[in-house]
Amino acid sequence: MNSQHNPLLVDSTSVIRAAADRGISIPRLIWDDTCSSTNDELASLVREQVAGGGTPAEFTIRGTDFQSSGHGRLGRAWTVPIRRSLTWSILLTPPPGFSRWGWIPLIAGEAVRSAVAEAGVPAVTKWPNDVLTTDGKKLCGILARVEPLPQGPQIVLGMGLNTRLEPDDLPRADASSLAIETDVDGSEIDHEALLVSILSTLIPCYRELTEYGETDFRDSPTSHRVREHMVTLGTQVRVEKPDGSELIGTATGLDSGADLIIDDRVSVSAGDVHHLRRVSVPPGAVPHGTVPPGTVTQSTVRPGPDGGER
Repeated sequence: MNSQHNPLLVDSTSVIRAAADRGISIPRLIWDDTCSSTNDELASLVREQVAGGGTPAEFTIRGTDFQSSGHGRLGRAWTVPIRRSLTWSILLTPPPGFSRWGWIPLIAGEAVRSAVAEAGVPAVTKWPNDVLTTDGKKLCGILARVEPLPQGPQIVLGMGLNTRLEPDDLPRADASSLAIETDVDGSEIDHEALLVSILSTLIPCYRELTEYGETDFRDSPTSHRVREHMVTLGTQVRVEKPDGSELIGTATGLDSGADLIIDDRVSVSAGDVHHLRRVSVPPGAVPHGTVPPGTVTQSTVRPGPDGGER
């Protein structure tokens, strides 16, 4: 329900029309002033439609001006002050047999990075699901959740972009917002324009991912774009894995499933990545981030047909 005193930061009709002008079709966009979690509520909507014999429409969007019980990665809570972030989730329905789950949060990160740059803030992505300022302050987090359904797994992709936060609002010292980075009043940050800009990159890149066939996706224009703006690559990192173990080394590439390659020999599919320092990696030393034959791969949690979060 709309707030009595403040119009919603996103008008559904306006966004659907603006997206259509860019060749993007949005079947349904639900936006209100508050909800518990856009991921939870979109997933609930999907399950209700399936239970009633319906088929959820791909690219259905659920957004809000304030999320009271949002989720971060690895089960963490996530929230920001009211009307200070662009918080929304979108439904993706990959085709049968789809297996490139790991690329989805990376593509989403690149879509946000591009929109942020369009808004005047140079930014980079961090594997697997963050968008940072060029000096390393967090602007956006992304969470992809797989919903196992009878007709096949579907993905609820959520993201929260810090837009109107002021310095006193920041949850930690290594965070920032578009208002802070552009030195403007938060009211000047246009949530509708940002959302349309993100969709204009996200949906075409996602379509390329799902239609790419059997060829290694690392050869695609979208993959090259993702790698070009990912500051994690070529950086010495410490990876804290979900089982509590740590791995320290240089991030030298992405494998065919978008797992992060460490020291040309080990792939990790989930974990908290801490950037330590940039290092020199000779161009072409690891073509497309390929793990050399006979090396060890360490896989942890990744989304798949049985559900889960990245």
